[in-house]
Amino acid sequence: MANAIELTKDFPASRERAVLLELLNLMRTLEQERIEGVICGGWVPFLKELARHSQTDHSMSLDIDLLLRAKARERETIDRIKNLLSKSLGFETSRATPFRYEKSIDGNVVQLDLLADLPRTQEDESVRKVYGTKTSLDLCLVDGGEDLNDHVERIQINFREGDHIQTFEIPVPDATGFIVLKTTVCRYREKPKDPYDIYYYCRYSEDPDIIRQMLTTSLHEPAVARAVEALKRMFKHEDSKWVEMVLDHMSVTGDARDREAQFVVRTVRRVSDGL
Repeated sequence: MANAIELTKDFPASRERAVLLELLNLMRTLEQERIEGVICGGWVPFLKELARHSQTDHSMSLDIDLLLRAKARERETIDRIKNLLSKSLGFETSRATPFRYEKSIDGNVVQLDLLADLPRTQEDESVRKVYGTKTSLDLCLVDGGEDLNDHVERIQINFREGDHIQTFEIPVPDATGFIVLKTTVCRYREKPKDPYDIYYYCRYSEDPDIIRQMLTTSLHEPAVARAVEALKRMFKHEDSKWVEMVLDHMSVTGDARDREAQFVVRTVRRVSDGL
């Protein structure tokens, strides 16, 4: 199979590879249990490009953001997820963060954050306890999660180890959902990786014209309209602080910085101009 990634060639031993393999194992386990979780955050541009081209230069994430939507938050399912985490998946609850689960693989720490697309009942609410019949889970409320709606797609990753190939179907936010979530989180924090993920997605993970078409189709949704306006504002000028964050995250210096800034602005404008 030509479009299968190679474990030893494409991903040498590293903490990032350990997290990637655990992500795939997690999604396979959930699929076997018929529990649908959506992978969010910085893994989305990475996985999306990997599915399209069987390669990626995106800076991999060091944690896994798993969004549990309405059906995955039903009482019986909460109990099953709690059981899976501690037993077959081998995670332990983080002592510092209630919605985070951790495990060590060959000396590499893998962190799994459990998220929910529930609206806040108070502005400063960040974690919601969701109850099963016998147990409960603490879930972090995702900025913009309540506006994700049906903006989810399934991508396919073909993973080769020797002569053996496995295929994984991974639900992730589609282009519209990803931009809604990422622009919303940028309203509350200024981490360089967030604008970097937006730029990378628009340049490498999906065709900008397709992203633009998808945004156009959903522009009647207030959250999508806000996301488009945020894109225009954040990437309007080459000296924007958000563009500077992208360049900092990419460690671009010297004369290359001005040139790359032009690429950043031009790429995002292809997605947002005229909307």
